[in-house]
Amino acid sequence: MYPLSGGYRDRLRELLGAEPTYLTLSDLRRLPLADLVRQLRADRGGRWFLPVEDDSSEAVIPMLHVVSTLSWPRELAVLTPELDVRHLSRAGAARALSQIAWSSLQGQRALRDARADLASLSDAPRIRVEPSSGCGILYLNGNLWFGLKVGGSVGHVAGVVNGFTTAGYDVDLLTASEPILIGADVAVRALRPAPLGIPLEVNYYRFSQYTAGQAAAIADRARHRFIYQRLSIGSYAGVAGSRATGLPLVLEYNGSEVWAARHWGRPLRHESDAQAAEDVSLRHAHLVVTVSKVLQDELLERGVEPERIVTHPNGVDVDRFDPGVFSTDELTELRRRYGLRDDDVVASFLGTFGQWHGAEVLGEAIARIWRQRRDWAVARRLQFLFIGDGLTAAATRELVAAAGADEIVRFAGVVPQDSAARYLAASDVLISPHVPNPDGSPFFGSPTKLFEYMSSGKAIVASELDQIGSVLSPSLGVGGDSGRSDALAILVTPGDVDELVEGIARAVDDRDLRTMLGANARRRAGERYTWRHHVDAILTGLARAVDTGHTK
Repeated sequence: MYPLSGGYRDRLRELLGAEPTYLTLSDLRRLPLADLVRQLRADRGGRWFLPVEDDSSEAVIPMLHVVSTLSWPRELAVLTPELDVRHLSRAGAARALSQIAWSSLQGQRALRDARADLASLSDAPRIRVEPSSGCGILYLNGNLWFGLKVGGSVGHVAGVVNGFTTAGYDVDLLTASEPILIGADVAVRALRPAPLGIPLEVNYYRFSQYTAGQAAAIADRARHRFIYQRLSIGSYAGVAGSRATGLPLVLEYNGSEVWAARHWGRPLRHESDAQAAEDVSLRHAHLVVTVSKVLQDELLERGVEPERIVTHPNGVDVDRFDPGVFSTDELTELRRRYGLRDDDVVASFLGTFGQWHGAEVLGEAIARIWRQRRDWAVARRLQFLFIGDGLTAAATRELVAAAGADEIVRFAGVVPQDSAARYLAASDVLISPHVPNPDGSPFFGSPTKLFEYMSSGKAIVASELDQIGSVLSPSLGVGGDSGRSDALAILVTPGDVDELVEGIARAVDDRDLRTMLGANARRRAGERYTWRHHVDAILTGLARAVDTGHTK
């Protein structure tokens, strides 16, 4: 489960009358079993609450119920999205354990079935499809995202779905996640994950089969033009749905989930099965949509024909991120909430604190500014605002605290996805300190926040890292190129703390430069990187593939 939103935490703190200690499902999974038991025993007799900020997280409750009883809490309860309290008993843990056992058996069965399916599909030809006159799209979001309410993936799903509706299509969205920022004209059909079994990976295959069944039941050749799936771990639901209905499959590929687990998380226990699901999905997709040249090259290496690939960077809703929609009073009120004055120069970072986001590099840069340029920072009234939470947030806070720089840093925590634009509008400088991949491979990302930064009309200081550098070209460096009036951003060497400090200083010192960079970036976002641009590329690519027979 992902970190709770700031608003939910505030209400929870008020309900409990104290600041609770938080443990996420990811925190628990990272601990060896013996350490987990010791930590739970150390909290023996405490009050344990299992917050459920979205309905899909109910699938995790039986497992958390069993785990939490190891501490013999004096109080154990589920907290609903409305903060209603549902008490759980230690005796009820036996029922929860039976649910886990049943789900585990079903998960193992699903994994066995998936292996048979994937073995057959690995050699089967892609089905032939014909052009359709339907005006509907069946969008499958088969991710098990428990509690995820913010971040680039959330914005991307909403952007693509809403982009299709803007292009005149009726969208049926199948998703287990809360439909955040999804337009009112989208037909949202909730997927309800079963209680989780163990090992956790088997749940991906069970959920994939469930998703495929739901898709086949809803798909209508007379109404739907194609199936669109966002690729997720262990899921080949789009392939199954396409073959069952005869509809073309458009597969969204944002990078290998197997690679991400190996390098950014924990290696998958059933890695070969997840790899097979990816390979089969790529083999049978009639069109594969990706967001960077690096990923396009990877797809070609994996055997996807160039005629089946569409590459277009991620996008942005330029109207939503228009800073002009917010009044001066709104922005002043937001700044005051964090103790920021109107004349402060606010440099902000927005993100989910993933390993690739470089938040720790920014934390070290802030520490260096405070140790080496404190007088300058105070004179410029420089303040930093971190918006979001996640894996590297604690380490970033520690870097700031160790330098004694807390007085120039604010951590806002998770804010609602629809509030992000206001936070960016209240800032003066926006920082994107992304770092290279840990294995030395090219950075394949197309961060949605980069386009949100651009649309916000603020000066950007970013890492010159593969597509980030291309999107923000032409750009400025840390000095010596002030005559460039068409620049979009200040770019620095990825991971270079000294250059990041200099880049921030350049933006902070020159108000006119900030204005110019922000105006240029916003204009470029509107010209090239709206979600309508993105979905038009998809629709054009699919029409080309169907008309030229590349969907065979």
